[in-house]
Amino acid sequence: MNKINYLFFILFILFTSCEKSEIPIQLSGCTDELASNYDQYANISDNSTCNYESFIKTIPLTSDYRYQIYYEINSNSIVNENLKTDWDIALENNLDGYHIIINSSTFSQISSVDNVPFENIINVSNLSWNWDNPNGDLNNTAIGDYRELDNTFWIIDLGYSPSGNQRGYKKFIIESVSEDSYTIRHANLDNSEEVTATIYKSYETNFIYYSLKQNLQVEIEPLNNSWDLLFTQYTHIFDSGTPYLVTGTLINKHSNLEVAVDSLADFNQIDDTYTSTYEFVNDQNSIGYSWKEYFHDTQTFSINSHINYIIKKENNTFFKLRFIDYYNSSGEKGFPKIEIQKL
Repeated sequence: MNKINYLFFILFILFTSCEKSEIPIQLSGCTDELASNYDQYANISDNSTCNYESFIKTIPLTSDYRYQIYYEINSNSIVNENLKTDWDIALENNLDGYHIIINSSTFSQISSVDNVPFENIINVSNLSWNWDNPNGDLNNTAIGDYRELDNTFWIIDLGYSPSGNQRGYKKFIIESVSEDSYTIRHANLDNSEEVTATIYKSYETNFIYYSLKQNLQVEIEPLNNSWDLLFTQYTHIFDSGTPYLVTGTLINKHSNLEVAVDSLADFNQIDDTYTSTYEFVNDQNSIGYSWKEYFHDTQTFSINSHINYIIKKENNTFFKLRFIDYYNSSGEKGFPKIEIQKL
């Protein structure tokens, strides 16, 4: 390297080493991707400036209510659906889980049989039937804590198909439950088709679903925190103790979702300042079925669109929801339409 080139090299090093580093531009804006004015370039979060549009979604339960439909709020999307007759019992899917629930969407009911051999033929007309609490309290299920019981098995009435046909009966006994599996023996009432099944926990969903009719573990529920609402028929229990099959909306209570109801404020007026005045509950049926009414004289449904449901998610974000229709464009029932907006 000659002297001139060497001199230029030294000057370049001195200049660049003294040059000040760039200072990034401080840009404040809405950093919530759900907002209509989301700013991907903002590096200072100011979500008080966020604007949220309302979204409309139609849920296709169909006129015979054959489907159960799982819905996720953030994406305003259906994340899974199944025929309501695809399963019969669901088993708690965590390390210490042991609770078992029945499929209330088919109007199933269950009865315990005590101190007789499993092989005995039982007259179902002499049984006393029970149902799970529709609020989803696992300490108030029809089966209860079977771990404390000896010489007990259950007979389950599998309810009705979407066309109204009876689905029959099964009997089963829970032989064991552990951190990783359940073992269940089940059969028809006449002891035909007896099966002993081991049902393994995955810990990825709230429940594991099992079809006693198909002798099969089935995939029904999406992953634990990937859904918020379940649109379905379910068995409501009136204060008198009378069960009744209704069509409504259940929440994912196991993801700590909570709901408040506001039937006084206008939907468009409700904003995040209202949330501190509400009383939120975690009951599975806190949205339920009362957002519509049935008129026997005309055999039609009417929507109670003045009822607003405020949904609080685990990350302390809030949404407002209301129902605005129950019919599709062809006038067919069973297509509830919701309007939802983040606060």
